Amino acid sequence: MNRRTTLSALAAASALGFPRIARAADPLPLQLGTMGADGSAEPFYGTDHGFFKDAGLDVKITVMNNTASLASAVAGGALEIGYGSVIPLAQAHLRGLEFRVIAPAFEAGGPALTNVIVVGKNSTAKTGADLNNTTVAVNGLRDLTQYEMQAWIDQNGGDVKTVKLIEIPFPEMGVAVESGRVSAAILAEPFTTQALALGQGRIIGNASQSVGRHYVATCWFATPAWLQAHADTARRLQTAMLKIAKWANANHADTQQIILKYTKITPEVAAKMVRTTYGEGKVTPAEIQPVIDLAVKYGGMDPVSASDLIWQG
Repeated sequence: MNRRTTLSALAAASALGFPRIARAADPLPLQLGTMGADGSAEPFYGTDHGFFKDAGLDVKITVMNNTASLASAVAGGALEIGYGSVIPLAQAHLRGLEFRVIAPAFEAGGPALTNVIVVGKNSTAKTGADLNNTTVAVNGLRDLTQYEMQAWIDQNGGDVKTVKLIEIPFPEMGVAVESGRVSAAILAEPFTTQALALGQGRIIGNASQSVGRHYVATCWFATPAWLQAHADTARRLQTAMLKIAKWANANHADTQQIILKYTKITPEVAAKMVRTTYGEGKVTPAEIQPVIDLAVKYGGMDPVSASDLIWQG
């Protein structure tokens, strides 16, 4: 059959109501915000390893400093998907501003030194009591790192009411403790290993373990209005994130190389840092309730049911 005959046959089939040959649909655009740390690196893997492309998504990534700034961008429409802890989402819920968790990110708890308390290399501090009447740094005020810091101080003999908290981005914390600007800081990877490699400080505590033995520390979220209007896109992203998590947990050598493309850390630091465990299943209320309860205890906010924050799409 020549080309003219083939085209004539296709035209006839169309006229008789037969389906046209399907063409690949254009990928769905998605504006996603994250942070430049190991716990929030899944979008980088999704882009470089083709998970988003396979899901039919064209994801544009914006890097910001903390959950508050990301939630503000999502609420205002500058971003469609954000990354961060559930605490600002619970706080917003109490004010009538709604967000919903789509997928887990950083799965924390247990003995792994993921979020840690670091003091300057010349500091004599060893316990929470040693931080009484000092200034300490967290990545976001009224966010998870603040409450992890307060819980750790409390659980290790300190009095959080005497401690002043200030907000410093993770990349600047090593210099802050080394210079004595703050007495302690809470760090996450890769910034912990980077600070230790530069001799800027030493670890005195496991902040993640102060929350609980197992919980989802951070997540991917959107507004209910966006989810209702873009349910298919959200489901594709949710499926992609869970696939990324499973792959990333099992392929640290590959993810290490991708992290190097998106951060300023050296290969030596990337090879030594404690790697994040990502949640591989849909979020359950039991996995995020401990984080909310911590905010209720130390942030003075009213209780929130975790189930009210999870997307049921």
